[in-house]
Amino acid sequence: MDKKLKNLMFFNLLFYINNFLVIFLANYYGLKDIAALWFFTPVILILFTTSIIESSISGFVKKLSFLDFGLRVIALLVNFIAISGMIELSFTFLIGIGIIFFAFNISLEWIIYKQLDQHEKLKEDLLTKKEIKDLVEDYSNTKSILKDKSPIEKEEIQIAYQSTILVGYSYAMIFLLVAGGTFAFEFFGEQNRIIVLMIAFLILGVYFYITIRKLDYFYKGSGKGKKINLRDNLTFIIGLSIIYILQGYIHIGTGTFNFLGIFLAIIFFLPTIKTNQLIRDNFHEVNKKYIKQ
Repeated sequence: MDKKLKNLMFFNLLFYINNFLVIFLANYYGLKDIAALWFFTPVILILFTTSIIESSISGFVKKLSFLDFGLRVIALLVNFIAISGMIELSFTFLIGIGIIFFAFNISLEWIIYKQLDQHEKLKEDLLTKKEIKDLVEDYSNTKSILKDKSPIEKEEIQIAYQSTILVGYSYAMIFLLVAGGTFAFEFFGEQNRIIVLMIAFLILGVYFYITIRKLDYFYKGSGKGKKINLRDNLTFIIGLSIIYILQGYIHIGTGTFNFLGIFLAIIFFLPTIKTNQLIRDNFHEVNKKYIKQ
């Protein structure tokens, strides 16, 4: 079975198990503190279920993969709307809906598996964990992978490595700004809000610098990189602003979250996540090519 399909099935299972946990926590403990924070986890997990959609596969399998993803989005929205109190649905009903959607997703993924088995395979371009570990150690020490390579090949390898490292730093800054900022507003309260905003502003400056460097490496300073930099940073700022307005002004000190607002905000992060995924895939493709030589 293809690695991308295995990843899809694994994260699909994890997504629904986590959904049931979110329903349980919301039903028995309410939407405060840890239970409220845990409510965000399905949004993160669903982003890991796009491996087939992002692949080069086309035709019937691509349509099935979009339907498969769409069912998870619907299940996620039903949970968000019900748990946030916009509609009244019982605990048992939500669990039942989740089981039905899970069954549909499993069925679709089985059909995708059979289609791929009979007709076509997904491109196997992922490095193993051991290969990634060996590559990082090699590049940090001897850089033997660069030996006997042409200047163009060396540049390609270096771009893949440096831009991927910056992707990791980028995610660290996003975590600090979103999760750290949300907790900081709750912890420091309204009186110290300006301190949180000043620290967030400094971290945001570091994030912008990393993004510029990351895209400058990856696109070699071309106009396309500048356009993507503008798009990703603009949408990220919109999403982050929504979170900070909701948690730093409207809900500060209440111990509550506006879940649909936060969900909308996270949607604005998708261009950045997509760009980072593209850089990650390039790292796998470039290094897979050269370690086979």
